[in-house]
Amino acid sequence: MMTPISEQHFRLLVENVRDYAIFMLDTQGRVSTWNAGAKLIKGYETDEIVGKHFSVFYPDEVVASSWPARELELALAEGRVQDEGWRVRKDGSRFWASVTITALFEPDGTHLGFAKITRDLTDQRRVKALEDEGRRMTTFLAMLGHELRNPLAPIANAVSVMKLEDIASENVKRCRDIIDRQVTQLTRLVDDLLDVGRITSGKIRLSTARMDLARVVAGAVEMAEPEAMRRDHLLRLDMAPGYTWVNGDRARLLQVFSNLLNNAVKFTPNGGSIVVELRRDGSNAEVSVRDNGPGIPANRLEDIFNLFVQGDSQPDSMAAGLGVGLSLVQQLVALHGGETSVFSAGVPGKGAEFVVRLPLVD
Repeated sequence: MMTPISEQHFRLLVENVRDYAIFMLDTQGRVSTWNAGAKLIKGYETDEIVGKHFSVFYPDEVVASSWPARELELALAEGRVQDEGWRVRKDGSRFWASVTITALFEPDGTHLGFAKITRDLTDQRRVKALEDEGRRMTTFLAMLGHELRNPLAPIANAVSVMKLEDIASENVKRCRDIIDRQVTQLTRLVDDLLDVGRITSGKIRLSTARMDLARVVAGAVEMAEPEAMRRDHLLRLDMAPGYTWVNGDRARLLQVFSNLLNNAVKFTPNGGSIVVELRRDGSNAEVSVRDNGPGIPANRLEDIFNLFVQGDSQPDSMAAGLGVGLSLVQQLVALHGGETSVFSAGVPGKGAEFVVRLPLVD
């Protein structure tokens, strides 16, 4: 049979609880007891707060609305009241609190005061806010991607028709070619936006199979060659001999390396060099994309894979884009069980190196 807890032990229990502020108020709402949790959450020592009215824990605008007094009235009429809202620490900082106030009575019905329990929910509220923001962002990306895709199709078709016509004016030809290049760029950005939305919402599915990574990398280099040649880049592919088979989705891996190469071409000045290297490192295959462009400042390396983070573009570079490509690269590589890294001294001319590691299969 369990031994009943003594009054002294119960008091010690309450006084030493640290995750909750548990204290008593007299019938007028003045603090009469104080525990360790109250000190940690609210910042007051016992001798600083005992005897003061509990409205000191509320923001000025809440006190002005007479809500603290109303809470006591409700607790007295209904037995208890629960509330969530901003509260104020001794140092003036605010925190989001869950509060329960319970009216206490003697057996004969005499009102003794109130028991007040407060829990700091600031971190939970922040996490919930981030989750809600993430859901709204995913919905926004999906809507934006679909809305942008609708007008792109007829524009692309119109450019295709223009290419079939014999246009005498060089100015009109130049305008047509500009539209053609920009539509291609916009289409790629829209596709990236839609893919990020699918990954975030868990709707993307990989069609994986065993494949030689060397062929995928060579395909990505071939796709990047026309733009690299237009910008007079030296684009070199080095592939170490050996086994480089992985289990992956060919289309998505091609998308990964194409994005990295597009970035390298975009940010490398005309006449620069880009080196793509495929090598083995133990049980992993590594693909390195290295350029001699402006590089990435040290303070940007930590967040370069975050959504909508852009690198600093050079004056002669193409449009910087939306900052979606690298985030998409990292997420697609992670879905393949791999990892993505970036290295840069942040010195113009030394460029940046992106490395994708993927597990080899037997």
